[in-house]
Parts: sequence; C-alpha cells; structure tokens
Amino acid sequence: MSSIPPGFRELTEATGFAAANGPWFEKIENGRTVRAFRPGPQHANPLGIVHGGMLAAFLDSAMGAAVRQALGRHAVTLRLSLDYLGPGRIGDWLQAEGEVVGHDEHVAQVRGRLYGPRHDVLTGLGAFALLSRQRVPTVRS
Repeated sequence: MSSIPPGFRELTEATGFAAANGPWFEKIENGRTVRAFRPGPQHANPLGIVHGGMLAAFLDSAMGAAVRQALGRHAVTLRLSLDYLGPGRIGDWLQAEGEVVGHDEHVAQVRGRLYGPRHDVLTGLGAFALLSRQRVPTVRS
C-alpha cells in the first residue's frame, strides 16, 4: 500500500457506507476538515476510472464533515449539485473538502471540492439540514 500523507488519520470509527468503501482518512488543517482516500479496483466503473457515484458520495461526506467542523452540528444532505471536471484515477490520493458559505439555524450552504494530484475532479454546492444539537447519530445493524 502506498504511504499516507502526513497529518491524515484513518477514520477507524467509520461505519456503514464509509466502512464498506474505505479506508477513508481525515485531517484538520487550519480549522478545516480534509477527507481523503486512495481508490482501488472496487471503486472503478467499466472504463477503469473511479465511479462517479463514489466520487459524489465521498464529496458529500466531506461537505457534511465541514458542517460538523464549522458549526459543531451533524447535518444531512437536502440538495447536492455537482460538476464533474476530470476523472478520478485508481491508486491516486484523492482529497475532498467543504466550506460552509452560509447558514441559519436550520440549513447550511456548503461549497465542496474533490481533487487529485493532477487536477480538480469534482466540485459541488449543497444544502444541508442541521440536526438538533441533542441528536446523536446511531447505527443499526
């Protein structure tokens, strides 16, 4: 396995989709959350590049993590608009981050970017419903 860049830690607490499609990594840099993963053959489409749905789900996750970091609240996606800019390649270290660009008590607006070593792969804009501060995520088997 290729090395993991400095500052990233594996999200060993990942469950569900993230656990099945990982490992995923994360670092906090200048108060921002950066997520990353190295796609393997299981992430490929028939053309041998990373499946667009995988890229979308990964960026969505990073954008939600940005909400959690910036606002201290869990959130779920209400709307996600994406622009594919280039292919994600198997074996590349892909990073994604989001930036909260506005919010009220109920909804956060987030801009996201997923990029590889050569170019931007995907950008997105999303609206995220902010969950109650008392709500704790649960995983059911």
